[in-house]
Amino acid sequence: MAQVNEIEPTWNILGDSFPKQYEVPEEVEKKPKAENISKIKLKLQDIQDAHNRIKSDVVFTPVIEAKYVGKNFCNVFLKCENLQNTGSFKARGACNILSSMSPSDKSKGCTVSGGRNYLSAMTYYGFKQSVPINVIVPKDCPLVDKHTYKENFAIVKVHGNDLNDASLHALTYCDEIGSNYVHGSDRLDLIAGYGTLGLELLTQMDKMDAILCPVGSGGLVASLVLAVKSLKPNCLIYGVECSAAPTMTKALQEKKPVMIQLNPTIADSLSTIIASNNAFNIVRGYLDRMITVDEVWISRAMINILEREKMVVEGAAACPVAAVMAGKVPELRGKNIVCVLSGGNINSSRMSRVIDRGMAAEGRLVKFSVALPDVPGAMAKLLAKVTDNGADVKSFVPERAWMRRDIFTVSVNMLIETSDIHHAKDLEKKLLKDYPHSHFIML
Repeated sequence: MAQVNEIEPTWNILGDSFPKQYEVPEEVEKKPKAENISKIKLKLQDIQDAHNRIKSDVVFTPVIEAKYVGKNFCNVFLKCENLQNTGSFKARGACNILSSMSPSDKSKGCTVSGGRNYLSAMTYYGFKQSVPINVIVPKDCPLVDKHTYKENFAIVKVHGNDLNDASLHALTYCDEIGSNYVHGSDRLDLIAGYGTLGLELLTQMDKMDAILCPVGSGGLVASLVLAVKSLKPNCLIYGVECSAAPTMTKALQEKKPVMIQLNPTIADSLSTIIASNNAFNIVRGYLDRMITVDEVWISRAMINILEREKMVVEGAAACPVAAVMAGKVPELRGKNIVCVLSGGNINSSRMSRVIDRGMAAEGRLVKFSVALPDVPGAMAKLLAKVTDNGADVKSFVPERAWMRRDIFTVSVNMLIETSDIHHAKDLEKKLLKDYPHSHFIML
C-alpha cells in the first residue's frame, strides 16, 4: 500500500469563495516538501487499521446514482452516510475511539460534549461496548436529543447557555469523576475512523473523478484526503461549506485555524467556530478546492433530495449537492462525482420549515397580497383567477379590521403553490395585469 508521504499533489485551491489575492497562492502551486508531508501524524495505515477494527460494527453504506441531481451535466453518485448507525458518519469515528480504548480506560467511562451527531454516536457505541458515557449539553439542547442520549443509558447533565460553556464544564466534570474527556473534533483516532468512508468508496467506485464533502471543523474531508489521495491521487477532493460558517475557507486564507463569526444556518452541524488543527494540517496543500453555498441553495438541495432521491438528509449533508445544483463546479462537466451525504439527523419540527423554505427558493411557494372592494364576489373572482391558472391556494386570509383605508375595502393575503419558477412568473404577470396595485413576493 502506498503511504501518504508518497503523494505528489499538483492541485490548487481555487475556491470561488476566495478573494483574488488568494486565488493562486505561490505556496499552493508548489509541491509540498517531503519534510512537511512527514509532519502529518496520521497515516494511511492508521485508517486501514481503523477499518479492520470497526468494519463489523458500522454500516457499509451504499453508493447510489442520483436520479435528478446533475442531470445533463455530470454523473452524480450519493454516498449515503445518512443510513449509517445513528444517522451520520460520526459513528465511524466514535466506534474507532471506543474500540481503541484499553479495558481500564473503558471502565473509567467517557465525558463528552459537542454536536448532536457526535453525541448520538458516542452514546450509541458507549452502550454497545459497555462504556459509561457522561454527556454535557447546554440549556438550549432539544428535548428529542436529550431523550436519544438517555435511551442509550448515558448520563445527561445540562450546563451553560451554549456549546462552549458545556464543553468547558465537561473538562472540569471529567476531572471530578475521573473519566476520560473525549474531544469531538481534534483527535487523530476520530479522523482515522472517518477515513474508513474513503476506503469504502475506493471499493465501490471504479471510476471516480471527484468527491464533494461537507466541511465543518474539517475532520471528514481531512480523512478523505489521506485515504483517497494516498491510493487514487488523481481523484479531486472538494470541500463544501455553508457561507454562514466558512471555517476552513478562512483557515486556508489565513494559513492557520482562526476563530470566525458564526451566523444562523440550516446546516447547523457545520457551524464550527474554528477548524480542527489536525484536519487543517492534513488538508492544506492537498485539498483541491473549497466551495461555499448559501442558505437558499442548501434548502433547494434538501427538498430535491427529499422529493427526487427519496431520502431525508440534514442541511450539512445537502451542501455538496447544493454546490452541483448552484453551478459551482463547471469544471466537472461529464465527470463521475460522489457527493457525501454525511447525515440525516434533522428534527421533525424543523423539517416543515425546510420544506417551505426550499419550495419558496424554487419559486414554488409565493405570497400575494391585494386590497379588494369588499363586495360580494370579489374574493371569489380572485380565487378563480389563481386556480384557473393551475396554481393551488395554500392559505387565504382576508383582513378588514386593520385596514387604513375606507371600511369598504378588504386586504387579502394569499400563499400560493406553483409548479416551478416559470409558472410563478407567468401567474405574477397575469395577476398584476388585473390587480396593478397588488404585491407578489418570491424569494
